[in-house]
Amino acid sequence: MNLDFKWGIIGTGGIANAFANDLQNLKGHRVKAVASRTKLNATTFSAKFDGCVAYHHYDDFINDPDIDGVYIASPNHLHLEHTLLALGAGKPVLCEKPFAINAEEVQKMIDSSKKNKTLLMEAMWSRFLPHMKAVRSIVENGDLGEIHTIRADHGQNLTHIKNPRLWNLEYGGGALLDLGIYVVSFAHLILGKPDKIIASSTFNKDKVDLQTSAIFKYKTGAQAILNTTMINSTPCRAIISGDKGWLEINPIFYAPTSFKVILLNGETKEYSNKYMGHGLREQAIEFAACIDKGFNESPILNHDESLQIMSTMDEIRKLIGLNFPMD
Repeated sequence: MNLDFKWGIIGTGGIANAFANDLQNLKGHRVKAVASRTKLNATTFSAKFDGCVAYHHYDDFINDPDIDGVYIASPNHLHLEHTLLALGAGKPVLCEKPFAINAEEVQKMIDSSKKNKTLLMEAMWSRFLPHMKAVRSIVENGDLGEIHTIRADHGQNLTHIKNPRLWNLEYGGGALLDLGIYVVSFAHLILGKPDKIIASSTFNKDKVDLQTSAIFKYKTGAQAILNTTMINSTPCRAIISGDKGWLEINPIFYAPTSFKVILLNGETKEYSNKYMGHGLREQAIEFAACIDKGFNESPILNHDESLQIMSTMDEIRKLIGLNFPMD
């Protein structure tokens, strides 16, 4: 495996900084280049990392021969454009969630990955965390029995943040795409694609969803009860309940954390959190491993599942009447 993996990053916002900082806890990975729409933002970002080259022209960035993989951290509405640019140049892509604005865009990204025989991976970082892998194993082993109920919430009070990517429909803004993707992806991880969806939202005057709740129904009778909001904070916990007991991830289910399993036979087991750092680097490890193995997609979160998740997001948007100009 490449022990000197050189990353190129598109975008200089909060998640780009968090990813680059977390890479510093990972041997063999470094930030080689960054691209931004403005020279100032690119230069300011690059100055934080030794040997990082700043670009404000995307064509110059994508043609840098020293970049081994591209992490796309630009606003939601630019994910398709930047992914196609990178894949077309033969650069493997790790693209932030939400993967794109809609399933049609995701399909175009997947088609490009196949055409160019180049890795494309969704940066749903929670999927690659140690505790989430353990949760998945417990469910698949049948420790909880047949799963009947999932509850998950993701709420952050973002009213003080004026970033247009949150509050502008042209950027794909709103609670659903920015925060709700976590609870939707979690439900897919445990129960797969729902057979029926019920959904309701609260909107502001600009028709941006501030809070969205959904119930996923499955042929087995199982349900997932999901909520996301960006106008108030919630515990951000998740519960998986089966006929043998339940598993609770609390707090902040999508970040490195502890969880516990409570079985109806009286057994209880705690899984402690010993993780150091943000956790974004775990997807970088998987990404580099997939490149080393010649994969075009990750077996942990493959193209079909990413497409199904975005199709579910599309269905929720249809039900609540959330429309974007690029639809």
